[in-house]
Amino acid sequence: MIVAQSDVSLNINEDSAEVLEKERREADNCIKNYVILAMGAGLLPSALVNVVVVTALEVKMIGSLAQVYEFPVPKKLMLYKILISLIGSLGSVYVSVNSRLAFKGVPLLGHAVYVGMMSVSGAAAMYAVGKIFQHHYESGGTFLSSDNSLLRAYFKEKYEEGKGRVPSFVNTK
Repeated sequence: MIVAQSDVSLNINEDSAEVLEKERREADNCIKNYVILAMGAGLLPSALVNVVVVTALEVKMIGSLAQVYEFPVPKKLMLYKILISLIGSLGSVYVSVNSRLAFKGVPLLGHAVYVGMMSVSGAAAMYAVGKIFQHHYESGGTFLSSDNSLLRAYFKEKYEEGKGRVPSFVNTK
């Protein structure tokens, strides 16, 4: 009888591990797709429009990840995310406008560098937000209730990781 119970619990653990791995693959693919879209948004000529588009894509991605993990879509959290993104991006829009002016002095190459920076930074931010919510859903919905300094550190870590991974998302065949 004890052997039968351990066999059943072993099967349950294997099944839940398979489900988690399937969800993780789906979530990674979802994040990748939105990262590519965010890179495309970086090609928009206006930094303010870029921020609005990337924020809208992040909200859509959060909802898509919630569906992957069969969580209810966190509407209050998404509203909070929109407000924080838009308010927090005011500084980056200001810096972006000033850096664009600086790069304008170098014909063609300056604009290409500026657009590349916007694409990579938006895509890396998308990657980091996706990984935060992936971790949140995999933890049973408890990660975002963690200490803010922990969330900031995790975001910075995933943002840096995203800057390295973004080019590989475009070069996949």
